Amino acid sequence: MTLQNLLVTPDLNEIAPVHARLVCAMRYVHMARAQRSYCCRALATQLGSPNAVRPFHVFMDEAGRAWPDPIALNRPCQMSLSYDEMLLIDLCTAAARKERGVFDELVEDMIGVGGRNAIWGAGRRLMAHIVGIVH
Repeated sequence: MTLQNLLVTPDLNEIAPVHARLVCAMRYVHMARAQRSYCCRALATQLGSPNAVRPFHVFMDEAGRAWPDPIALNRPCQMSLSYDEMLLIDLCTAAARKERGVFDELVEDMIGVGGRNAIWGAGRRLMAHIVGIVH
């Protein structure tokens, strides 16, 4: 294993479709808000369900509050995931699978128990509305 292999992140076309939808939704909201063109319907299309819009915002707000630095997202035209995007997807997957131990291991060194609890709850609610996670 080389250092280069450790630094490589997957591309959007290499991850599960549900994960790609979440990453694209994160990037869409960031860009749309910056351009003042945000639309709930467009986000619902990205997520695959209008019922997922509010839980998505709550999840991202909780993560943003608890994250030690601003969450780093790649540009929409960039195929590779940022490390933060990968970690957020891993947190969502652990929440969907009810794997609290895995969830905590991913971020216990960077986020305190209160922040982890908030993100866990928000992730569980979000993933209840996202179809396609294999348990």
